[in-house]
Amino acid sequence: MDIKRWDYQLKIKENKNLGLNFYRISFVSKQIAYAAQAGQFCMLGIEKVFLRRPLSIYSVDKKTGRISFLYKVVGKGTDILANMREGEEVKILGPLGKGYPLDFNENLQPVLVGGGTGIASVYFLAESIKNLKKSFEKTGSIYYGVRTKKELVCLNEFKKIGWKVFVSTEDGSQGYKGYVTDLLNKQIKKDSVIYVCGPTPMMKKVIGIAKDKNILGYASLEEKMACGVGNCQGCAVKIGDVHKMVCKDGPVFDINLLIF
Repeated sequence: MDIKRWDYQLKIKENKNLGLNFYRISFVSKQIAYAAQAGQFCMLGIEKVFLRRPLSIYSVDKKTGRISFLYKVVGKGTDILANMREGEEVKILGPLGKGYPLDFNENLQPVLVGGGTGIASVYFLAESIKNLKKSFEKTGSIYYGVRTKKELVCLNEFKKIGWKVFVSTEDGSQGYKGYVTDLLNKQIKKDSVIYVCGPTPMMKKVIGIAKDKNILGYASLEEKMACGVGNCQGCAVKIGDVHKMVCKDGPVFDINLLIF
Protein backbone atom coordinates (compact mmCIF):
# COMPACT_ATOMS: atom_id res chain seq x y z
CA MET A 1 0.00 0.00 0.00
CA ASP A 2 1.41 3.40 -0.96
CA ILE A 3 2.02 5.81 1.89
CA LYS A 4 0.37 9.22 1.53
CA ARG A 5 2.81 12.04 0.80
CA TRP A 6 2.42 15.80 0.58
CA ASP A 7 4.16 18.63 -1.27
CA TYR A 8 3.95 21.82 0.77
CA GLN A 9 5.52 25.24 1.04
CA LEU A 10 6.39 25.36 4.74
CA LYS A 11 7.80 28.13 6.92
CA ILE A 12 11.02 27.50 8.83
CA LYS A 13 10.41 27.41 12.59
CA GLU A 14 14.06 26.83 13.54
CA ASN A 15 17.38 26.53 11.71
CA LYS A 16 19.95 26.02 14.44
CA ASN A 17 23.71 25.54 14.10
CA LEU A 18 24.65 22.56 16.28
CA GLY A 19 28.39 22.88 15.62
CA LEU A 20 30.90 21.71 13.00
CA ASN A 21 28.51 22.63 10.17
CA PHE A 22 25.67 20.46 11.50
CA TYR A 23 22.24 22.10 11.54
CA ARG A 24 18.76 21.21 12.76
CA ILE A 25 15.92 22.70 10.73
CA SER A 26 12.26 22.44 11.77
CA PHE A 27 8.84 23.03 10.23
CA VAL A 28 5.21 22.37 11.14
CA SER A 29 3.05 20.04 9.06
CA LYS A 30 0.55 17.88 10.90
CA GLN A 31 -0.06 15.84 7.75
CA ILE A 32 3.59 14.94 7.25
CA ALA A 33 4.18 14.45 10.97
CA TYR A 34 1.23 12.09 11.32
CA ALA A 35 2.30 9.95 8.36
CA ALA A 36 6.06 9.94 9.01
CA GLN A 37 7.79 6.70 9.99
CA ALA A 38 11.32 6.24 11.28
CA GLY A 39 13.68 5.76 8.36
CA GLN A 40 11.72 7.88 5.90
CA PHE A 41 12.93 11.12 4.35
CA CYS A 42 11.68 14.27 2.63
CA MET A 43 12.87 16.17 -0.43
CA LEU A 44 13.57 19.83 0.35
CA GLY A 45 13.49 22.43 -2.43
CA ILE A 46 16.15 25.11 -2.02
CA GLU A 47 16.05 28.42 -3.91
CA LYS A 48 18.64 28.75 -6.72
CA VAL A 49 19.30 24.98 -6.64
CA PHE A 50 17.75 22.89 -9.44
CA LEU A 51 17.36 19.57 -7.63
CA ARG A 52 15.77 19.08 -4.24
CA ARG A 53 17.87 17.69 -1.41
CA PRO A 54 16.88 14.46 0.40
CA LEU A 55 17.02 14.74 4.19
CA SER A 56 16.22 11.98 6.67
CA ILE A 57 13.51 12.85 9.15
CA TYR A 58 15.25 13.51 12.46
CA SER A 59 12.39 14.06 14.88
CA VAL A 60 8.61 14.25 14.86
CA ASP A 61 6.02 15.55 17.30
CA LYS A 62 2.73 14.14 16.06
CA LYS A 63 0.71 16.29 18.48
CA THR A 64 2.08 19.67 17.37
CA GLY A 65 2.99 18.63 13.83
CA ARG A 66 6.60 19.71 14.24
CA ILE A 67 9.07 17.89 11.98
CA SER A 68 12.84 18.31 12.15
CA PHE A 69 15.75 17.41 9.90
CA LEU A 70 19.47 17.17 10.62
CA TYR A 71 21.87 18.18 7.85
CA LYS A 72 25.50 19.10 7.33
CA VAL A 73 26.77 21.87 5.11
CA VAL A 74 28.70 20.09 2.35
CA GLY A 75 27.91 22.06 -0.81
CA LYS A 76 26.00 24.91 -2.43
CA GLY A 77 22.53 23.64 -1.59
CA THR A 78 23.08 23.00 2.09
CA ASP A 79 25.07 26.24 2.39
CA ILE A 80 22.08 28.20 1.09
CA LEU A 81 19.79 26.25 3.44
CA ALA A 82 22.04 27.04 6.42
CA ASN A 83 21.69 30.76 5.74
CA MET A 84 17.90 30.73 5.64
CA ARG A 85 16.07 32.21 8.60
CA GLU A 86 12.91 31.58 10.62
CA GLY A 87 9.83 32.48 8.61
CA GLU A 88 11.36 31.81 5.20
CA GLU A 89 9.65 29.12 3.16
CA VAL A 90 10.93 25.79 1.83
CA LYS A 91 9.08 23.44 -0.47
CA ILE A 92 8.93 19.96 1.09
CA LEU A 93 7.82 16.70 -0.49
CA GLY A 94 7.27 13.80 1.87
CA PRO A 95 7.31 11.59 3.74
CA LEU A 96 9.04 9.36 1.20
CA GLY A 97 10.43 5.83 1.17
CA LYS A 98 9.91 2.86 3.44
CA GLY A 99 10.92 3.00 7.08
CA TYR A 100 12.41 0.56 9.59
CA PRO A 101 10.38 -2.58 10.41
CA LEU A 102 9.54 -2.69 14.10
CA ASP A 103 7.45 -5.86 14.20
CA PHE A 104 10.19 -8.20 15.40
CA ASN A 105 10.33 -10.55 18.38
CA GLU A 106 10.38 -8.51 21.59
CA ASN A 107 12.98 -10.90 23.04
CA LEU A 108 15.51 -9.38 20.66
CA GLN A 109 17.49 -6.36 21.80
CA PRO A 110 17.47 -3.41 19.38
CA VAL A 111 20.97 -2.19 18.58
CA LEU A 112 21.08 1.14 16.76
CA VAL A 113 24.28 2.20 14.97
CA GLY A 114 24.82 5.63 13.46
CA GLY A 115 27.34 8.17 12.34
CA GLY A 116 27.50 11.38 10.32
CA THR A 117 24.13 12.71 9.20
CA GLY A 118 22.89 9.11 9.33
CA ILE A 119 22.43 9.68 13.05
CA ALA A 120 19.25 11.62 12.16
CA SER A 121 17.54 8.47 10.92
CA VAL A 122 18.78 6.59 14.01
CA TYR A 123 17.47 9.26 16.40
CA PHE A 124 13.96 9.19 14.92
CA LEU A 125 14.06 5.40 15.27
CA ALA A 126 15.10 5.63 18.93
CA GLU A 127 12.33 8.15 19.49
CA SER A 128 9.80 5.88 17.77
CA ILE A 129 10.77 2.81 19.78
CA LYS A 130 10.36 4.81 22.98
CA ASN A 131 6.89 5.90 21.90
CA LEU A 132 5.92 2.27 21.25
CA LYS A 133 6.57 1.63 24.96
CA LYS A 134 7.81 -1.87 24.22
CA SER A 135 9.66 -3.83 26.88
CA PHE A 136 12.80 -4.02 24.72
CA GLU A 137 13.32 -0.25 25.07
CA LYS A 138 15.09 -0.77 28.41
CA THR A 139 17.57 -3.28 27.01
CA GLY A 140 18.38 -1.54 23.74
CA SER A 141 21.61 0.28 22.98
CA ILE A 142 22.94 2.90 20.59
CA TYR A 143 26.41 2.93 19.05
CA TYR A 144 27.33 6.47 18.02
CA GLY A 145 30.54 6.83 16.01
CA VAL A 146 32.22 10.10 15.01
CA ARG A 147 35.68 11.45 14.25
CA THR A 148 35.83 13.78 17.27
CA LYS A 149 33.59 14.58 20.23
CA LYS A 150 32.50 17.91 18.68
CA GLU A 151 30.49 15.89 16.16
CA LEU A 152 28.33 14.27 18.88
CA VAL A 153 25.47 16.63 18.05
CA CYS A 154 22.69 14.27 19.19
CA LEU A 155 24.26 12.76 22.30
CA ASN A 156 22.21 14.69 24.87
CA GLU A 157 18.98 13.94 22.99
CA PHE A 158 19.70 10.21 23.10
CA LYS A 159 20.38 10.43 26.83
CA LYS A 160 17.10 12.26 27.44
CA ILE A 161 15.21 9.42 25.76
CA GLY A 162 16.89 7.00 28.16
CA TRP A 163 18.83 4.74 25.82
CA LYS A 164 22.19 3.21 26.71
CA VAL A 165 24.69 5.02 24.46
CA PHE A 166 28.15 3.75 23.51
CA VAL A 167 30.30 6.49 22.00
CA SER A 168 33.38 6.02 19.87
CA THR A 169 35.64 8.74 18.49
CA GLU A 170 38.43 8.14 16.03
CA ASP A 171 40.70 10.63 17.82
CA GLY A 172 39.87 9.29 21.29
CA SER A 173 38.44 12.61 22.50
CA GLN A 174 35.43 10.84 24.06
CA GLY A 175 34.43 7.25 24.70
CA TYR A 176 36.08 4.38 22.88
CA LYS A 177 39.06 5.34 20.73
CA GLY A 178 38.65 3.89 17.27
CA TYR A 179 35.88 2.90 14.91
CA VAL A 180 32.38 2.31 16.21
CA THR A 181 32.29 -0.96 14.26
CA ASP A 182 35.19 -2.34 16.31
CA LEU A 183 33.33 -1.53 19.51
CA LEU A 184 30.14 -3.04 18.14
CA ASN A 185 31.91 -6.24 17.11
CA LYS A 186 33.26 -6.67 20.64
CA GLN A 187 29.94 -6.16 22.40
CA ILE A 188 27.14 -7.30 20.08
CA LYS A 189 25.10 -10.25 21.31
CA LYS A 190 23.31 -12.93 19.34
CA ASP A 191 19.86 -11.95 20.62
CA SER A 192 19.99 -8.58 18.85
CA VAL A 193 18.45 -6.84 15.88
CA ILE A 194 20.66 -4.21 14.24
CA TYR A 195 19.54 -0.93 12.68
CA VAL A 196 22.22 1.15 10.97
CA CYS A 197 22.56 4.38 9.02
CA GLY A 198 25.72 6.32 8.25
CA PRO A 199 28.74 6.54 5.97
CA THR A 200 29.04 3.67 3.49
CA PRO A 201 32.34 2.24 4.90
CA MET A 202 30.76 2.07 8.36
CA MET A 203 27.62 0.38 7.08
CA LYS A 204 29.64 -2.15 5.10
CA LYS A 205 31.40 -3.22 8.28
CA VAL A 206 28.19 -3.36 10.30
CA ILE A 207 26.55 -5.47 7.59
CA GLY A 208 29.56 -7.78 7.63
CA ILE A 209 29.30 -8.17 11.41
CA ALA A 210 25.59 -8.96 11.18
CA LYS A 211 26.11 -11.57 8.47
CA ASP A 212 29.08 -13.19 10.23
CA LYS A 213 27.17 -13.51 13.48
CA ASN A 214 23.84 -14.38 11.82
CA ILE A 215 22.08 -11.40 13.34
CA LEU A 216 18.87 -9.88 11.96
CA GLY A 217 19.29 -6.32 10.78
CA TYR A 218 18.23 -3.40 8.62
CA ALA A 219 20.25 -0.65 6.95
CA SER A 220 19.07 2.74 5.75
CA LEU A 221 21.09 3.59 2.64
CA GLU A 222 22.28 7.08 1.78
CA GLU A 223 22.37 7.68 -1.98
CA LYS A 224 22.25 10.73 -4.21
CA MET A 225 18.68 11.32 -5.41
CA ALA A 226 17.13 13.56 -8.02
CA CYS A 227 13.38 12.93 -7.73
CA GLY A 228 12.84 10.94 -4.53
CA VAL A 229 9.96 8.92 -5.97
CA GLY A 230 11.64 6.40 -8.29
CA ASN A 231 11.05 8.15 -11.61
CA CYS A 232 14.64 9.08 -12.48
CA GLN A 233 16.11 5.70 -11.38
CA GLY A 234 19.32 7.44 -10.34
CA CYS A 235 19.60 5.74 -6.95
CA ALA A 236 19.50 2.09 -8.05
CA VAL A 237 21.30 -0.46 -5.85
CA LYS A 238 21.56 -4.23 -6.02
CA ILE A 239 19.28 -5.96 -3.52
CA GLY A 240 19.61 -9.71 -3.68
CA ASP A 241 19.40 -10.65 -7.38
CA VAL A 242 17.65 -7.49 -8.55
CA HIS A 243 18.17 -3.73 -8.65
CA LYS A 244 15.88 -1.51 -6.61
CA MET A 245 15.46 2.21 -6.05
CA VAL A 246 16.71 3.51 -2.70
CA CYS A 247 14.12 6.30 -2.71
CA LYS A 248 11.07 4.18 -3.53
CA ASP A 249 11.91 0.63 -2.43
CA GLY A 250 14.05 1.80 0.50
CA PRO A 251 15.92 3.57 1.91
CA VAL A 252 15.67 0.78 4.51
CA PHE A 253 16.61 -2.73 3.38
CA ASP A 254 17.20 -6.09 5.02
CA ILE A 255 20.92 -6.37 5.76
CA ASN A 256 21.08 -9.94 4.46
CA LEU A 257 19.93 -8.83 1.00
CA LEU A 258 22.44 -6.02 0.54
CA ILE A 259 25.39 -6.49 -1.79
CA PHE A 260 28.17 -3.87 -1.69
